[in-house]
Amino acid sequence: MVTKLILTLTLLLGGQACMLAESAGDGLPAVFRTWLAARQTAPDLRVEFSLTKTLPTLKEPVKATGRFWKFADGRFRWETGRPAASALVFDGVALQSWEVAENQWRKLNPGNHSMRLWMDLLGGQNLTSEGLTKDFLITAAAVKPPLASVILEPKSKRERKAVPQIELKFNTAEQRLVQLLVRQGDGGSQTMDFGEPTRMTAADRAVVLPAAPK
Repeated sequence: MVTKLILTLTLLLGGQACMLAESAGDGLPAVFRTWLAARQTAPDLRVEFSLTKTLPTLKEPVKATGRFWKFADGRFRWETGRPAASALVFDGVALQSWEVAENQWRKLNPGNHSMRLWMDLLGGQNLTSEGLTKDFLITAAAVKPPLASVILEPKSKRERKAVPQIELKFNTAEQRLVQLLVRQGDGGSQTMDFGEPTRMTAADRAVVLPAAPK
C-alpha cells in the first residue's frame, strides 16, 4: 500500500517556477521548496501519466497508463489502466482503494504515522518543510539543464527498507514535474512519466467520489 501512495506523491502539479540552487536554512533544495510553496495555491488539476514497473524476476518491464485528479481542498483520485484496473481515492474524509479483480472498495486506515505522512504528501493540506525534513533526507542531484532532480530518502529504517529512494525530476524550462522514479528495496522500480497538467472540467469534478471506474 505504501508503494501505491508513493507513486502519486508528486502528481500534485501546479505552475511552479523551478530553479536549482543551494538549500536554504530549511534544508530543502530550492527547486523543491519552490514547488512545495506553489502547491498551496494550485487549482484543481488533472494529469495523465505512463507507468513502468520493473522487477528482477521479470524479463520485460510492465507498462500501463493512468490518470490523476488533484483537488485544491486535498481530495484526489488515482487510477491506472485503460480500462481502470485499480484506483485510490480520498474524498476528504475516507481513503479507499479499488481493484478490478475484487470489484469492491476497501477503506484504509489513515491514522498511523506512515499512512498520515503519505496522505499529507498526496493531499498537500498539512505538508510543511519541517515535516518533510523530519521524515526524509532531501538533496538536489546534479543533472543536465533544463532538468533538475531532487532525491528523497526515508529516514525510517522500516520505510527505507521497502523504498530506499524516490527521485523527482523537474523540467525547469517548462516549469513542471516530468518524472517520478521509485527505487524499491526488492530491486525493482516504478517510474511515472507525466504529461502536462490541465484544469478540471465539470465531468472531472464528479469522478473523485468512490464509484467503480468505468
